[in-house]
Amino acid sequence: MLIGELAKLTGMSKDGIRHYEQLGLLASVPREAGHRTYRDYDASALEVVERVRQAQRLGLSLAEIAPLLDAYGKCTPSKEETIHFLQDRLNAVRAKIEALRDVEAYIVTKLKRYWTATRSER
Repeated sequence: MLIGELAKLTGMSKDGIRHYEQLGLLASVPREAGHRTYRDYDASALEVVERVRQAQRLGLSLAEIAPLLDAYGKCTPSKEETIHFLQDRLNAVRAKIEALRDVEAYIVTKLKRYWTATRSER
């Protein structure tokens, strides 16, 4: 299928698909028609886009997703591997949440100091 059809079927933009391809997430085969060269994607591209979206919902960046796609290819991880991976992701997300709470507390503290300083200047 051509890039326009893939874009329509996945709800992505053509630029988004090109970006995925530049990052090595998707592959296409050049197809010539006259003087133009088109990108031709096979049906597996739909599955790849869905896997990428699922990984993004787990909080992974596109840079983190590419090696995972390479490692697993078309195979499906075992139940145990999936549980281990999801537990690791949950721990990473919880750590990020805790770090953001620390940032929030710091900002609140700074704001209180400025508010107090502003009131005392009046």
